[in-house]
Amino acid sequence: MDSKSFLESDSFQFHIAPYRFSEGEIVERHSHEFFELVYVAKGQGEHFYKGEYYKISEGDVFMIEPGEEHAYRSGSKQPPLVYNVLFQPTLLRRELESLSDVTSFVDFFYVEPFLRSTVHFEGHLRLQPVEQMEIESLLDRIILDFKEKKLGYRILTKTRLIELFIFLSRCYHDRKHTPLTMLSTDEKIMQHISEFIRKHYAQPLTLVQVSEMCRMSTAGFSNKFKQYIGKTFIEFRNEIRIKAAKQMLSQTDTKIVEIAAEAGFDDLSFFNKLFKNAVGLSPSQYRKAARPGETP
Repeated sequence: MDSKSFLESDSFQFHIAPYRFSEGEIVERHSHEFFELVYVAKGQGEHFYKGEYYKISEGDVFMIEPGEEHAYRSGSKQPPLVYNVLFQPTLLRRELESLSDVTSFVDFFYVEPFLRSTVHFEGHLRLQPVEQMEIESLLDRIILDFKEKKLGYRILTKTRLIELFIFLSRCYHDRKHTPLTMLSTDEKIMQHISEFIRKHYAQPLTLVQVSEMCRMSTAGFSNKFKQYIGKTFIEFRNEIRIKAAKQMLSQTDTKIVEIAAEAGFDDLSFFNKLFKNAVGLSPSQYRKAARPGETP
């Protein structure tokens, strides 16, 4: 596979896209002129590399070097969803030269692909749940920038690609120096999710969504979230939303219906009821109390 057919242009040799395999799909053996970074977001399958097939599953990250023949066989029950990041090293020549002084980057970028031919695929990098959420968020931002191609997208793409390499280098470094059982605990996952909710409270977050993010059942996630955070997911999410609404009510003249929407509530009557139950005052009463002498 040549660069001109897959990468954007000679001046910007880069491409990124997700790819969902169909059941039992086979991608025949092939090679390409560029580097390919592969992240398996979901599902299972097999990957042919350096003369052998190895099992792959969600959380796996690996590099394919130029000229190396590889292939895929999709699982029959859970076909893989993968992110493919294609690029020529010339895209980041100066940045890669700088990173070449960082041992963990060299290990992941150059050494790890070589080791697979001697110690088999068990030596590759498999991300823990918290790390999976981090890399998927970063990859989705890169995909959005690359798709929209707004002003400065090439610079931003390069910056985030370096961020991606540094993140993976840190993960690889941790694998080499930290016992596997210490890499990620349920408590850390719940703390990460709670921070995610704080930052994205206005989004239509559901229990099913966050459970899937953690690769847990809704019951399993609910129990662990309550155990480590002290509240149910719904209680915690709504508490953050009400706190944001209180701030908007006391500091802005925005209409209450708009505040409800900005805080993540689609139903105004439900917002009013929940707010009064939590605060003891209706939104309009709270605004009046918080801003005495002003018309609510």
